[in-house]
Amino acid sequence: MMNPSRRRFLSALGVSAASLPLISLPGFVQAATPNLPKGKTLILVELAGGNDGLNTVVPIADPGYRGLRPTIGIERRDGLGLDGDTSLHPAMGEMAGLWETGELRIIEGVGYPNPNRSHFRSIEIWNVGQGADSRTRDGWVSMAFADGQAPAGADASGLVLGGAMGPLKGPGSFSAMRDEETFLETLEFLPGARHAVRPAASQSPLEHVMRTYDNAQITGDTIAQKLEAAASFGLDFPDTELGEQLRTAARLLEAGVEVPVLKVVQGGYDTHENQPGQHAYLLMELSEAIGAFARAMRQIGLWDQVTVLTYSEFGRTARENGSYGTDHGTAAPVFAAGGQVDGGFGGERVSLDRLEDGDLIHTTDYRRLYSGVLHDIWGIDAQPFSGAGAPLTVLKAG
Repeated sequence: MMNPSRRRFLSALGVSAASLPLISLPGFVQAATPNLPKGKTLILVELAGGNDGLNTVVPIADPGYRGLRPTIGIERRDGLGLDGDTSLHPAMGEMAGLWETGELRIIEGVGYPNPNRSHFRSIEIWNVGQGADSRTRDGWVSMAFADGQAPAGADASGLVLGGAMGPLKGPGSFSAMRDEETFLETLEFLPGARHAVRPAASQSPLEHVMRTYDNAQITGDTIAQKLEAAASFGLDFPDTELGEQLRTAARLLEAGVEVPVLKVVQGGYDTHENQPGQHAYLLMELSEAIGAFARAMRQIGLWDQVTVLTYSEFGRTARENGSYGTDHGTAAPVFAAGGQVDGGFGGERVSLDRLEDGDLIHTTDYRRLYSGVLHDIWGIDAQPFSGAGAPLTVLKAG
């Protein structure tokens, strides 16, 4: 039986029995000089539940909008104007500020052909990036980093700070770390001696668990040493679950932990009823947490080195339902923010005059977004995603 300290350590890392294989062999922790240049850290923000894109980035001048949203629609006078045709939800003041400084890109109409309206299946599709018919289980980041394409000199290729492994699921140096305090406390219970890594050829499930534990221990020590050695600026974040996750992300980067991808999650977007108040709170929480992260990164001089990218398993129906809400839909906008982000609009706006089964028809294939992110941030030519069209620009040229 696994001893308590080992169980606690795996718990602190957020590692379940099912995800143990996701932690790789320890060679990747032998980091060289930090070499992740500008824009090279991606912060993935999952909006779990299916965010209502039409009330997030509002086509305020489109007459079809008011017809589809007679009671829950955003009034022109309330929206945060981006241009003459478009407003942000009024709760997104911090994001509007990033727009004004040219550090926010809004990619419109993002989705995929033959959309699936199941939460579980659709997020699988988004996580993998291979289209609606794919049965692949590895995440798009993991696949893109395979075959030696992962950025060199990192302490880990990716860390999950909230939710499932998702895009980081699969082979490679990916793990999970739920919060800094529990993580460091748990390390104190680990034995001082370091164990030799057991042979990979072992077929024993127990041996596999113990081998994975050994690897996680080495990984954890590397990260813990940096966290304990680095002074903190006392970063100010909202007291919300998303705020705490992004605080942890900022603290890792502040401490010099070299990790190209960090993933966080914000739940609650399944707004079937009484949407206006719930959605306003969620978008305020999202906007304030990202705004706080941007300020923290500026404070420690890293804003040019990060790109924040939101995504959700689907959008909502174009027409409101009879319960002052919306149901599972299709396309929705994606936000990208950062000091090197090419601010403005990307993709193509959806049509409110041409619906399919009451849903918006996507205009921007999500695989174009993935291939653009991989190319712009790490210079990876992502062949698995290239069949959907030209990569979308995310960062400024050069």
